Order: sequence, then C-alpha cells, then structure tokens
Amino acid sequence: MARLPYLNPADVPAEYRADFEQQLNVPGRQAIHIMKILANAPALMPKFSALGNALLSGSGLDPKLRELALEAVGIASGCEYEYVHHWNIALARAGVPRAQLAALPDFETSPLFSAGERAVIRYAMEATRNVRVGDATFAGVRALLDDRQLMELVLVVAFYNMVVRILDPLKVELEPGVVKN
Repeated sequence: MARLPYLNPADVPAEYRADFEQQLNVPGRQAIHIMKILANAPALMPKFSALGNALLSGSGLDPKLRELALEAVGIASGCEYEYVHHWNIALARAGVPRAQLAALPDFETSPLFSAGERAVIRYAMEATRNVRVGDATFAGVRALLDDRQLMELVLVVAFYNMVVRILDPLKVELEPGVVKN
C-alpha cells in the first residue's frame, strides 16, 4: 500500500486542478499512480512532469538507447514500477526487441547487444548503483555519443534515478492491469 494517498483532482486546491487533470489525461499514459502521488505536492507535479516529458521526447539521444538506459535504472534500483512501465514503452515506442529486454540482466555477455548499447547500459547501471561513474565507463559513452546526446543520457539517467527514489520509498504500486507486454 502506498505511503501517501493517490489523490484525485477534487483533492487538490482549485488552482492546481486543471494541471492535474491534464497530467492524468495524457494520451497513452499508463503511469497514473505516480501522478496521483505527486499531486500531494500539487505546485511541483506539473514541473516534474514537464521535465520528464521533455527528457522522453529529447531529439538527440536515440530512443532505443534511452529506453535501454531507463530499463537499466529499473533493474539496478530494483524498482518494479519503473521497470514495467519502461519495458512497455521500450517495446511500443522505442523499437527495443523483447529479446534484448529479457537479456538486460546479462547485457555484458549477451550477443544481443552492440558495444554502444553495452556502454549506455553500463553507464546507467553504474550511475544508479554508485552515483559516481568510473573513467572507463564514461569513456565508453563518450566515444559513442556527441555532447548533446551525452548530456541527454546523463539527464535521463539522473531524472529516472530521482523517479525511482520517489516510487520505492512511497511504495507506489503498479496500476491495476498494468503488466509487462
């Protein structure tokens, strides 16, 4: 059970209701519980969501690499909510093959990943587990990505580390019926 209530628009002050309703009605959004938890801080929820949406629609980093990194954050942190929602996004919107998603725990040795994909996953795993990223790991993504792409990777991994640090301490549950596709 979540440690804070899942709020509805009627539960927040009137000046925040329109923003909250807009966040709940984003086409294709399945991650509703996180929005309902964030509504406990109604002035911050739309700003949080705006940054997340901007990072997911960034035009520099390949969406497949982004979603591999986000799945790595979910795995490294043990956050089921993050892992399941981004598994589905990776399949439906980013073109990540199901076989790669299933092989992520063994990405270092799996033949399903390119050297570049391994570098991105390694970066996300290391940043999530240790915060500090070693020189060799950073050099791996530096060799693959230009400055803009690298900054987007750093921002995406950092933001979703914040997300899992909201989801897990507050025990945000998967929405009914949401499963890995």
